[in-house]
Amino acid sequence: MQKNSKKVLSACSVATLLIAGTTLPATVKADSSSNVTRIGGADRYETAAKVADAGWTSSSYAIVANGEGYADALCATPLAKAKNAPILLTYGNSLNQNVLDQLKNLKVEHVIVVGGTGVVPDSVVDEIKAQVSDVQRLGGQDRYETSVKIADALGTKPTKAVVASGEGYADALSAGPAAAINGIPILLTTQNTLPDAETNYLKANSNITATYVIGETGSVSDSVKDSLPSPTRLGGADRYETNIAVLKEFKSDFGFGNVYAALGNGPVGNEFADALTGGALAAKNKNPLIITGLSLSSATTDFLDENVPKNSTLTILGGTGNISDSLADEIKDAFGKASTGGGGGGSTTYKNITSDVAKYYGPKIKEVVNNNPNLSKYFNVNDVAKDGKIILTVTDEYKNRVVDYETLFDNSDNADLDTIKSRVETAYDLANEHSKSVTIDGKTFKDYLVQEKAKGDESKFSKYIEEDGTIDSQAIAEKIKSGTITYDDYQAFVSSLNSAVKGSIDLNQPSPEFTLKDTQWKVNRVDQDGVTLYNSNDSRADNVDSILSSDSPLGTYRIYTNTNEYFVVTVQK
Repeated sequence: MQKNSKKVLSACSVATLLIAGTTLPATVKADSSSNVTRIGGADRYETAAKVADAGWTSSSYAIVANGEGYADALCATPLAKAKNAPILLTYGNSLNQNVLDQLKNLKVEHVIVVGGTGVVPDSVVDEIKAQVSDVQRLGGQDRYETSVKIADALGTKPTKAVVASGEGYADALSAGPAAAINGIPILLTTQNTLPDAETNYLKANSNITATYVIGETGSVSDSVKDSLPSPTRLGGADRYETNIAVLKEFKSDFGFGNVYAALGNGPVGNEFADALTGGALAAKNKNPLIITGLSLSSATTDFLDENVPKNSTLTILGGTGNISDSLADEIKDAFGKASTGGGGGGSTTYKNITSDVAKYYGPKIKEVVNNNPNLSKYFNVNDVAKDGKIILTVTDEYKNRVVDYETLFDNSDNADLDTIKSRVETAYDLANEHSKSVTIDGKTFKDYLVQEKAKGDESKFSKYIEEDGTIDSQAIAEKIKSGTITYDDYQAFVSSLNSAVKGSIDLNQPSPEFTLKDTQWKVNRVDQDGVTLYNSNDSRADNVDSILSSDSPLGTYRIYTNTNEYFVVTVQK
């Protein structure tokens, strides 16, 4: 993305932009035939780790909360969004190994522990400090004080607040993603009395002139509601209707190309965990989160039918013990709208014009690809517009030059030195060629390597980078062979390069505006396999994060235009 506000794209250069990205291993498996994805582990702790894998390749911050008690963690979603951080769960008496693994994998530098010593004891904090030096605790005498401390930690001056019951988890979890997207703190209350901590917070923050009360009077009484600034009650007959009331109120903030679903009730009474950790991912991606019991409520069914396109993706949070495959199918079957939209956060009906684009612009796409040496080396365009479809097939030369980096490290014991060196050189040459196709604010791959070189001992790879941005492939191969450089080191290197890319971009500037070449169409949004990569209404920072986190150039892309139309481009081997 360049600093100028407008850039012209051909239909196929969207895919080229993604091919220029770093290929990272996939962390989530999807059933492409039904567009149902499940992020789940053996328990809530592993599920939280898998959610982190699905949403973050690296993160400066992580939120850590007790996985058994919901009270202190209920208000953490807005903080996670503000810090671009996953929420990880730990035991109450010892640090869960999944937390330690994620802190290492994500290269976390700052940890925020949510809750007092009664829920996350100092011994657990000390275990975290052994790996991450900067650890902050946000905890009060009770859940109500803790919610205020989390609100203060957002570091903003909000004009609105969400108020939800602290005596149950469902209502606050329903509000989490919407509150997070809008930077609104969540304050907890008892049913009949607003705690002193909340009262004092609202007095100290007189800029809060409107509040959303989540749940009916059984959760938050009218007397509490009436004591709040300009209150709006969002509630229903049960937690599921309340969830839908929240989604309706904030519908324009969500993109409905993907819907998250988590268990919101059960026999034990602490089935909050997947909605909590998954809510942070839903907020990051600006997608709605529905909560469900072991059967789907009619309120949820009606909402999905009226608002969610049939071709949208459903992401289930948690294992089949929480949401069975049959229930997942029932939720997906409830998706009722004809087509997903782009541009704005809400749902819009868009017309599929792929066959028309293939018919009228197919020859133009071929011409653009064939006449551009950077594109023609990647794509075979013989069947680019066949049978009313737009298909870009990756060339054999490109396929043969793609390196599986994890395999390179895992098989280093069985590979000879020359083979490892050759693969390193292939990876470098390909990345360098990519940078000639796509430059970010005028910088190329070599420029970012020069920046990495300047880090000296801070970077394990700096000693193998020359002053001009070339690499000492022989030395790197030797270190890989000996195990001195590991796959974790490579991931840290990629994370550092991604940070350098973001650091070189003026993220305060508006997102660039894209126009399709030789047309008047502006691009509102680009999705890859149901996940948004670019949205004209998102900030430049969010769009950069989305593109850098893409894990493969292959897939089905939907390009949505300002004419309420979309077309599909498939990139395949």
